[in-house]
Amino acid sequence: MTRANTIIWAALMLLTGLSFVLGERVTASRLILLVAGVKFALVAWQFMDLRHAALRWSAGLAGLLALILGLAVFLA
Repeated sequence: MTRANTIIWAALMLLTGLSFVLGERVTASRLILLVAGVKFALVAWQFMDLRHAALRWSAGLAGLLALILGLAVFLA
């Protein structure tokens, strides 16, 4: 496991813990969704090697993530 993978993994664990803590608060649903979006982006960028993909794939996935998160935050 490379150093970058270890750092991303640790960040994902911290964000998961943050999601759990925020889950205890009723008013934090939008923040939890944003944390989930950050986790998605980290996994896609680091572990799915999106950083080495063509620009259109990176932009397409970022746009899809923004659309889904925007709708989820709006509807939450």
